[in-house]
Amino acid sequence: MAAIPGFPAQEALNVIDGPLADELGIHRFDVRSRSKAQLFAVGGPLGRQFSLVLGDYDVSSGEHLAKQTRLLLERCELPAMAGVEVCAEPYQGSRIKQQQDSKLAAPNQVSCLVADETALRAVLCWYADVRGAKAGHSLEQTRVAKAAADAGFDLTPEHQGGWTIFRSTAFPAWVGVAVQQPGIYRLGLSDAAIGQRLGVEFGFAPSQESGPWAMRADGVEGYARLHGMLLRATAISRVLHQEGLREFVAKTRNPPNSTEAVREVVQRVGQDIFRRTLIDYWGGRCAVTGLDVVEVLRASHIKPWADCENDAERLDVFNGLLLAPHLDALFDRGLVTFSDEGQLLRSPQLSDRQWALLGIGGVEARADSLADGHRKYLVWHRARVFREAPRG
Repeated sequence: MAAIPGFPAQEALNVIDGPLADELGIHRFDVRSRSKAQLFAVGGPLGRQFSLVLGDYDVSSGEHLAKQTRLLLERCELPAMAGVEVCAEPYQGSRIKQQQDSKLAAPNQVSCLVADETALRAVLCWYADVRGAKAGHSLEQTRVAKAAADAGFDLTPEHQGGWTIFRSTAFPAWVGVAVQQPGIYRLGLSDAAIGQRLGVEFGFAPSQESGPWAMRADGVEGYARLHGMLLRATAISRVLHQEGLREFVAKTRNPPNSTEAVREVVQRVGQDIFRRTLIDYWGGRCAVTGLDVVEVLRASHIKPWADCENDAERLDVFNGLLLAPHLDALFDRGLVTFSDEGQLLRSPQLSDRQWALLGIGGVEARADSLADGHRKYLVWHRARVFREAPRG
């Protein structure tokens, strides 16, 4: 044991309760101050148990264990790992021998000393993966399922080939995740419009398929990135599923008596819902500049509220752009518009000097930031609002 340097058990406890807790799905059985042999499980409360020894019950070695990190694991064959030394004798503390919720009493125990945080992480990650393999699912798959549940995919996952498929009762879009290697994922999307938005926001080029996915992203690096993409997929799907229109219908079902009051209330409710919808769709960023100060961004109708044929058009997320204030004013007055490819077009009524003073010279909307659904409204805007002729 003397070969392993001291890594204080309290420091190990901070790591286990901190960064490793979410990463490995660690469940704590103890109040932090309750016991000198803290009991945990990886992969949730039914996962494989381990314990961290904080006291000095085992003094036969002459070491004060509070100055070292000693882990107790359910019986397994520990591979050779740098900074890890298997203990010759089992740990015999009363917490381990007597508590009914502990599965670590000898002989169902392997005990080891851990030299530092790197070794601690290596042991517990290996231990979690061994547990997952025996249960028929890996730690990575457990983490993916958690990310999908956080995003609102509430139906039981399906497994097809290497894909795990997630669906929801709240929205129609569905996704699939495949683990390419630890920490690198493949994401399949049932809706091309969602894939297009995610590609813009997360900076990747999704591939179109003829198979089960409308779009697919390979090489998604990092669990945090995958988690964020699933959350955004959910938000965009809800918007595309016309949640805003349903909310609008519900809120305007019983309008005031006055005709004028009805018109004002209906429009105010609709504009509020429309703004929230655009914020969700565009991820709280200006469609042109990327400005993310949500408080100042404007929900700009492409085809104005008064010119829409019905409420479905008025609340259609594709009938809107989230714009910085100066761009909203220019767009509303027909001094700028967009091509079908997403290029920002300037009216001849704006001079080069005025354009330069606006500070947007050379700025273009990204071509892939606009979806097919935007184009019919942009055709209308270019024909009916945009000022093509110079001032005479």
